[in-house]
Amino acid sequence: MTDTQRLETVRVELESRGYDVDDRDGVSIATPTDRTDRIGVPGPLSVAVGRPDPTALLEVIGDAVAAGRTALLVAHPTDATAIREILTDPPGLADRSERGRTFYNTPDRLPAGDAGLACCRANEPPTWRAAPADGVTGEGMRFVLNADGEAAAAFESVGELSCPSADAFEYAYRRDADGRFRVRKLSTGRVVGRFPSVRELKANAYQPVPAPLVPDAVVDGRLPEAWALATVEDERVTRIEGA
Repeated sequence: MTDTQRLETVRVELESRGYDVDDRDGVSIATPTDRTDRIGVPGPLSVAVGRPDPTALLEVIGDAVAAGRTALLVAHPTDATAIREILTDPPGLADRSERGRTFYNTPDRLPAGDAGLACCRANEPPTWRAAPADGVTGEGMRFVLNADGEAAAAFESVGELSCPSADAFEYAYRRDADGRFRVRKLSTGRVVGRFPSVRELKANAYQPVPAPLVPDAVVDGRLPEAWALATVEDERVTRIEGA
């Protein structure tokens, strides 16, 4: 089945349960009435395709919450399993421990002021963590960029990540007029490499710095209460469940 067919299957199921279903601005909205057999969550629903991608999932859920609705994610059984893993235990996080939270990376790249896009020296893609400011039990939290297990940058709040300055990172890259990517060490201004593609840049251990996916910055409220999941297989809804 296609995504469109799965969405239509869920629409029919919701209508059979007494929801009023219509489309507004490209979003299918199911509103309960006094005759509705509810799916297990209160209020209206934003019915949307669920994809096993952390950024896409949280953006869909965040949009639904901002509109005062619960996101009903529609998915194939295989995708449904992956979606549940992303949205539960821990909700919307790559990992959580007593040492802090580890975030998923988004496709967006962080700038380094007006020097270009930030990058760091690492063999593997860097990750972001929120950890206690003193490393153990401090009241404040720092957002730390980890590159091959080492701290490559740190910020006092997620707000600071919206527009970081050039001195927050060690390296930056930009595309020159000839199409090549030039990497500079920001403390000295020295060019440390030129590469024909981002792939080659990464192969030489210069990793672009991704923006972290911070759940509470995308979803205004408790993530586990903001979504439900409809699994569709063989043209029928086989399961509707929440977190």
